[in-house]
Amino acid sequence: MKAKTQRFKFTPLVVLISGLCTSCTVSNYFNVNGNEKESINVDLATQQIEQEKAAEAARLEAERKAEEERLALEKQQQAEAKLTELFGDQPLQFKSTVAKIYAEQEFSPIWSDKAAEKQFLREYAAMVASGISSRSANSLEAISRAANDGLERDILLTDAFLDYMYYAKNVSSSAQSWLYSSNGYKASKPSDERIENWLSAVKNNQNLAFVNNLSATNNLYRQTIDKVAANLAAGKKKSSAEIYKLAVNAQRLRIIPNFNNGIFVNIPSYQLNYYRDGKLMLNSRVIVGKSERRTPVMFSKLSNVVVNPPWTVPPTILSKDIVPKLAKDPGYAERASLEIFDGSGNKVNARSVKWSQYLNTKNIPYRIRQKAGDDSALGRFKFNMPSSDAIYLHDTPNRGLFNKSARALSSGCVRVAKSDELASVLLKEAGWSMDKKQNVLASKKTTSAQVRSDNPVYLYYVTAWVENGQVQTLPDIYGYDKVNAPNFVNWNTVQKYL
Repeated sequence: MKAKTQRFKFTPLVVLISGLCTSCTVSNYFNVNGNEKESINVDLATQQIEQEKAAEAARLEAERKAEEERLALEKQQQAEAKLTELFGDQPLQFKSTVAKIYAEQEFSPIWSDKAAEKQFLREYAAMVASGISSRSANSLEAISRAANDGLERDILLTDAFLDYMYYAKNVSSSAQSWLYSSNGYKASKPSDERIENWLSAVKNNQNLAFVNNLSATNNLYRQTIDKVAANLAAGKKKSSAEIYKLAVNAQRLRIIPNFNNGIFVNIPSYQLNYYRDGKLMLNSRVIVGKSERRTPVMFSKLSNVVVNPPWTVPPTILSKDIVPKLAKDPGYAERASLEIFDGSGNKVNARSVKWSQYLNTKNIPYRIRQKAGDDSALGRFKFNMPSSDAIYLHDTPNRGLFNKSARALSSGCVRVAKSDELASVLLKEAGWSMDKKQNVLASKKTTSAQVRSDNPVYLYYVTAWVENGQVQTLPDIYGYDKVNAPNFVNWNTVQKYL
């Protein structure tokens, strides 16, 4: 009985101790979570402060930019107002840009280098003489009328130079539209980067070097411009049509380099010249596009030579030449080694198609390819080069056509009489032996080889130029020169600067 009582007394003690421990645990639990909550509140407060700081910084930055824009706009407006004060209603080609340039210069003169000014005006006068822009002619006239010294003339020089800078940068890629019609050139503002590069050159006393870098390098261009200047000095302004013809052809020469490296085809000459390191490697007769399918003025680079090339008929030739022949006689396809494919690439028998329904339409749902062979339209060699007009050089089975004096006979591509010799040079560089070339030709298998050397291709159109003091002329086969001398060109002003 006594022992039982002792166990009973011990139990409350255990409960008491257990309760105390549980209290500690609960207390600790609430203390820990309380600390974490306090820490979270601190973090949130810190984040809120940082967000408020960032928002304030963004607001201040936006205000700063807005103020800068306001001041820049105000400065621009003041500069344009000053130009209006100086020139009144006299137009500037790039008034806004000129105002910005001179505002940043605090209207200090830019053309202090008179050698740079002289060189620019000579090139600009040569450009004006070609009759490609009445706006450019007006700008040159304004410079001529301005006092020799003074801010007005300096500003007019800069306005005209922006015009010339854009022209010099883009004429090579826009030659077809700019140089083969009167008043065909429309100026745009040069890029900001180009303008900054020029102003940096001016600042570093390199204006003449900058102007010289814009000048043409072709020596025939320079000789032709010199002849234009000589004719004007000799008082031959009455023969302005002849002077104009030389002047516009000079601009057509400026898009090509000196004849040192590459393939050069002067379209109206019907000749191809291939140069390496200034040495003439190959001269060949060529056939160029007929008047209604003209070979375009362009620059590219040879990419590969195809031996035994098949010929995929271009859309124009397909609709104008091939379909009419097939409509008359579907058997023409077999005789001409033509393969016909539908839109899914399936081969189609020419006799199963009613070709008459595709006369006078460009929507022809078939692709036609001529097999490689001796009678292929491309002959034995095709010389590929990137071209938006799908233009390339190639051989032809119709060798007799090269004996004609007038050889504007193709659909735009250039047929080369000495294509075998040209291919031999390029294939040798690609590692081909003569035996390999002959074996591939004999196999009739289509094989291509990458061109390893740098071979630029220049297709250009020049009908009058000066070489070693002598005026050279060619027939104007496409009629590009049949434009009267422009009446907006003041030949006295041109002479003044040439």
